[in-house]
Order: sequence, then C-alpha cells, then structure tokens
Amino acid sequence: MNQFDPIQVDARSLESYIVWLTTEATKLTKENKATALRQARIVLASSNAFNGWYLQRKKPSDFGRMYYEGVSVQNVNKELRRAMLGNCWEYDIRSIVIAWKMGFAQQYLKSSGLDDDVRHNFPATLNYLVDKADFMWTVRLYVFDDHRKLAGEFHMKLLKQAFTAMSFGARLASTGWQDGSGHWNNPALVNILKNTQERNRFFNDRSVRAFIKEQNTLDDYLFKQFKTHYPELLKLPYLVTHSGRLSKAKVLAYLYQHGETQVMDIVRASAAANERKPIANVHDAIFFKRRLGAELKAEIEWQMRSQTGNPYWHLTAKELKRYESRHLDVIAEESAHKRRIAAEQAKAVNYTPVGIAEFEVSVALCDYFERSTSDQMQLDPLAKGLRVLA
Repeated sequence: MNQFDPIQVDARSLESYIVWLTTEATKLTKENKATALRQARIVLASSNAFNGWYLQRKKPSDFGRMYYEGVSVQNVNKELRRAMLGNCWEYDIRSIVIAWKMGFAQQYLKSSGLDDDVRHNFPATLNYLVDKADFMWTVRLYVFDDHRKLAGEFHMKLLKQAFTAMSFGARLASTGWQDGSGHWNNPALVNILKNTQERNRFFNDRSVRAFIKEQNTLDDYLFKQFKTHYPELLKLPYLVTHSGRLSKAKVLAYLYQHGETQVMDIVRASAAANERKPIANVHDAIFFKRRLGAELKAEIEWQMRSQTGNPYWHLTAKELKRYESRHLDVIAEESAHKRRIAAEQAKAVNYTPVGIAEFEVSVALCDYFERSTSDQMQLDPLAKGLRVLA
C-alpha cells in the first residue's frame, strides 16, 4: 500500500454528480463534459470494486511534488473532486507562491545591505498578500471599463490568473513567437487578457509594474542562491534547456515545489499530532472530513511559520458540500406544480364574481332608463319590461 494513496469515495454523491452532468449541466463544453463523465465513471467503478476506496498510484516528481498516475483527486475538475470527497473542509495556503518567495525577502535585504524594512522594499507584494481582494479590485477599476457588479467576478478571475502567471515568471510582453515546429505561441498574459486595450492598461498600472519588479528581484536572488549553494545540481537534466543551459524557470519551479512539499508535510504532521488525518491532498491544499477548530488552525499555522522561518504562511478554509440526489421525475413534477400554481394565480387576478357582474349590468340598465323619457318607455314595451327586471 506504500505505492498508493487511498481516498474514500462518497458513491451516492458521485452518482448524483453523474446524473447532473448528463441531464442538467448546460455550461460545459462537449469535450469537458465527456472528460468529466469518463473520469467520474472510472472512479465510481473502481471504488465500488474496493468497498468504497479509490487507489491512487503514487508518481513522485523530480521537482519535489507527489503526483498520481491516471485519474486522481489532483487532476479532476473541482466539481468532480467535491462529488468524490462528499462533505468535507478544504484548507489551502493563501497565495502560496507569493508567500513562499516573500519568506526570502529578509534574507535578500540583509545580503544586499539594504534597508531591512520589508514593507518599504516590497510594498506591492505585501499589499497583495495582506489584502488581496482590495489590491485586485483597485487594479480592476483601472484596467476594465465595465464596472458593473455582474462583470466583477469575471474580471477578478482574469486578474487572478494574470497575477498567478506573473508569480511563475510571466513577463509583460505582447509579442508572440514561433517554435521549432512552426506553431505560433502567445505570451501567457496575452492568452489571459485578450482585449488589447485592457491588457495595455494592465501593463501600465503602477501596482502591477511594482509587483512585477519585486517578483523579479526575488526570482533573481533565489536563482543566484541556487547556483551558489547547490553546484552539484546545476547539471541535472530536468533543470537545463535542450542546449544544456541552466533554466531559470525550471530552477524556480524546482525550489518552489520542494518548498511547497516541505510546508505541506508540516501541515500534515501537525494535524496528525492532534489526531486529525487528511482524507486527500492536492499539492497546496489538504482536505479534512471535519472542520479544524480555530485553535488547531492557529497551532498548525504557527508550526508552518516557525519551522520554515516564513511569517507569511496562512491557511484559508472552504466548506465543500456533497452532491445530493435529484430524481428527474420529482423535478418534472415540481415544475408542473409550479406552472399550475402560476395559472391559478393568474386566473384569480382576472376573475370577476358572477354576482358582481349581474349587479353592474343592473346598475347600467337603471342608469339608461333614468335618462330615457317616459314617452319612450311607453313606446318601448321591451325596455319597460327590462326596467322591471332591473
């Protein structure tokens, strides 16, 4: 079993997800729906064969992460993951790449002989870490013309992708390039911010430019430290380019993923010391069946910070709800019932009681006859008879 990481699957939740996917999911592309359906059926069939457990075969990476072969809790979409795990709590490290880099800010300042005030030297990065929502909304107001609330969620999604790409080394460039096979490639930020005017405003935003400058400073420092302190690793085949040159991007990915694994090991060990075992792991996220109490969460965060010397680690919690069964016949009956109620309400609004209708006719007739002359009444026996009836 050391070759596998087993997870317990909520079969009913997964079955309900499959029903939803095949009958109600309307916003997924045909390809994405087919992929999710295939993965869900694989997990369900396998877990049914192993009494509710799905076995994930470990596939460790040279860069420091633990991956799994085939379909796993790591490489499925978030909704399928929620269906697999059922009711649980997800804890991930807030802005983990940025927090990891900022753990070296004090070392950089000291080695460079600069003012050791981190706030003074890395204001944009600290603003991003301390109050990410405010930082992003401020950038959004400058970058996008559409300030409607409905557009805000989409804009924030784009900005999150853009800042994540920049934290991994994406540059402020709009010019693409042609690779050796003749395919045209666009820079990451061009693929994220497709509108040219919005992208240019993003590139020219003061906060964005300051953020990029600070990230580049930390990237350069980490790359230099790696070359100085780990000369034996400089020729590793997975850290060099095809030409044999040491790749800065690969080195930073190597350092980051090892740092990520280190701090997540601390989270797991701290939780285990308090008899809390995770039900699944996804790189920078960990899942528990029950919510961690405030004291335990604070204890784990303290262990993360003290053992790594990084004061910027912070766990964020999110509750996940299982997929519940929704039978199609029940849904159809509910829909028909709602239509019947709506029809009855419409009929009630336009309904006029019979007694009131007869009274209104009588009043109209009386009014008519009062305006008629007595001679006319004598000459019109039918009208006279109607007046008696009225």
